[in-house]
Amino acid sequence: MRNRVFIISAVLGVCFSACKENERRDEVAKIVNEWTGKEIRFPENMPCYVSGLETFSEVCDDYFHKEFKILLYVDSTGCSSCRLKLFEWKQLVEEAERLFPDKVGFLLYFQPKEIKDIDFLFVRDRFDNPVFMDTGGEINRLNRFPQAELFQCFLLDGDNKVLSIGNPTMSPKIWDMFKYHIEGERLAEPKALTTIKAEKKTHDYGTIRKGSTNYADFDITNIGNNPLVISRISVACGCTRATWDKQPIAPGQTTTVRVEMSPDETGQFSKTVVLYCNAAGTPTKLTVTGTTIE
Repeated sequence: MRNRVFIISAVLGVCFSACKENERRDEVAKIVNEWTGKEIRFPENMPCYVSGLETFSEVCDDYFHKEFKILLYVDSTGCSSCRLKLFEWKQLVEEAERLFPDKVGFLLYFQPKEIKDIDFLFVRDRFDNPVFMDTGGEINRLNRFPQAELFQCFLLDGDNKVLSIGNPTMSPKIWDMFKYHIEGERLAEPKALTTIKAEKKTHDYGTIRKGSTNYADFDITNIGNNPLVISRISVACGCTRATWDKQPIAPGQTTTVRVEMSPDETGQFSKTVVLYCNAAGTPTKLTVTGTTIE
């Protein structure tokens, strides 16, 4: 019961502010209680892809035998560049492998209308984690997942039973909850806080062409007394990516966050990049703007 309260609190962190808090809490609690402990059923002989290419099932079989599994289901309406969030899933996969080597398998089930529609996304985002192309929505048919996108992601144990529910790309608190379960004990004490200064928080690309690659550098200085650790950067859309130094930044040192923009639509844009780190007052929001032409 205590764990379920933690899950409800984490999920509520991404609920719409317009909803009445009590009604939303009841709705979340109902879903959490219904799904916690439920066994997930998986379809057999589902095509498995790596980097957009169909591969032998043995490559993916190992993911089903991990001690923990993270299951994501994305229906046909969610298979867009922005909603797939491959850049952020790549971050989570890399972090999980670093923190829990060979302990967590990521079971990503996508239901595109056409497989070719998202092939290019794997190449563009350099995403090489195996995914399952569930064009018929078989896994949803077997399990009848909640309709809300937030609740179509689960942390499973070795017996495919739900330990936690919620999409960690939508909230760092949900990812923290997943890590709490995986570690089997409370998370270590939070890293000592520091203070940061951003030389700028906005960048205007000006007029750029559709499909072109453009860069913006944001200098972040650690002006506090403890090492700065940037744990995650969340981007607003699949056309936006960010790179940064994964190593601790010593007090007095400056690091650069590079934001890469490859627009796939014309018109004006304004995208937010959210930086999560051990600095007081974070997360820190950076913004890139511009106008895209053909």
